[in-house]
Amino acid sequence: MTYDESDVLARGRYRHAVEAAIWGMPAVNYQLMRETMTEGATNEFVYWSKLLDWRNQTLTPNPDLIYYMAFFDTHDGPVVVEIPGESDGQALNGSICSLWQVPLEDVGHFGVDAGRGGKYLILPPDFDEPVPEGYIVLPCETYGSYALLRSVLAEGTQEALDRGLELCRRIRVYPLAEASDPPETKARDLHGDIVDTTIPYDLRFYELLHRVIQNEPLLARDRAFEQMLASIGIRKDEPFDPSPADVALLEDAISEAHAWLKAEYEQSFDAFFDGAKWFFPGRADFTESQRDGFDAHPEGYPYPNRGVIYHMAFIGIRRLGIGQFYLVNLRDSDGDIFSSSASYRMRVPAGVPVSQFWSVTMYDAATHAFIRGNTKYSVSSQTPGLATNDDGTVDIFFAPHTRPDQHANTIETGSSTSFELMFRFYGVGPEVMTKQWALSDVVRTSH
Repeated sequence: MTYDESDVLARGRYRHAVEAAIWGMPAVNYQLMRETMTEGATNEFVYWSKLLDWRNQTLTPNPDLIYYMAFFDTHDGPVVVEIPGESDGQALNGSICSLWQVPLEDVGHFGVDAGRGGKYLILPPDFDEPVPEGYIVLPCETYGSYALLRSVLAEGTQEALDRGLELCRRIRVYPLAEASDPPETKARDLHGDIVDTTIPYDLRFYELLHRVIQNEPLLARDRAFEQMLASIGIRKDEPFDPSPADVALLEDAISEAHAWLKAEYEQSFDAFFDGAKWFFPGRADFTESQRDGFDAHPEGYPYPNRGVIYHMAFIGIRRLGIGQFYLVNLRDSDGDIFSSSASYRMRVPAGVPVSQFWSVTMYDAATHAFIRGNTKYSVSSQTPGLATNDDGTVDIFFAPHTRPDQHANTIETGSSTSFELMFRFYGVGPEVMTKQWALSDVVRTSH
């Protein structure tokens, strides 16, 4: 068999582009959030002063608590993040992660400070200077990092929301060099703004990846990708300027990468509970590497599974299954993908083992974000007026329209074609992880 040389080279670049997209997903996810939310600013917070609505088009966000986020840059030296102690029954659950979404540490109620508060010190790569006492030290392999801090409400009331905001306003961030006289921490309210950080599956993906490469060292475990990136025009200290033919090639490649990620997400994960469709979209090799740092597990580098997770979510949690745990469902009890034109019922078994709250949230399956135009996104143990059955179970309904007698327990499918569900456990009881308590399937009730 003979091959046309130019065709072979183009096909090689195409394969590299597909693989680079899967590998680079968590970094692009980070870069997109940073640019969209902060307009390039670092070491300051953005937050939402109300519970999230559809204008927040981030990946699988939680509409039942307050989000406080900041993006850090240690090019000029270490950065301090002060987490306040809990008060008035309000708690913080959160994590600080590298650009690659590797959790440096969990903070707050289920973190190192255990709700007492503390000063976390993020160090830049290869930092070798003495560190002052009194800090929880977080070495980071990248200059870019970020925090997602969740003010967990004690109840679903405006008073609880106000207390949660007050707790968040006590969070501070500043350079270590200014620790003797810290400047005021800036914070910007994004409530009401359209914030779209859903992954773009076109040339913008590679433009974002190029910007990441300009600002960060390529880690030792990623050296194999340096030549792949170079072959598609992404090189450090050089502009990214693909020709029209290369643009077409790259957009075909990102479309294939998206199709592969979608297929993996929909078809490749085992059920978490026997006989039910709920699953966690991470395998043991990934979750262990994510927890310990990928270099602590030299026998493998599960970046494909990492790509699957970060095409539909963000943030890494070091102690997954203690403070928070998440399960996803895409299919009804018959194994069919959820259709937004049909109606369904989910029965939550009694005695959900959580110390904070539980919730089930609906997302548009095409974007992994809230369904645009909707006004309700979840049902939780704190939902006002939630109807509970005599045996302690709770029926939740997913349908194009809400019946008047089921308003508190229903989420409408809105303008979506297909939807997905995420069940959240906050303050995870051991019965979840040991599977002594289990979720049941979602049943289709009409076509």
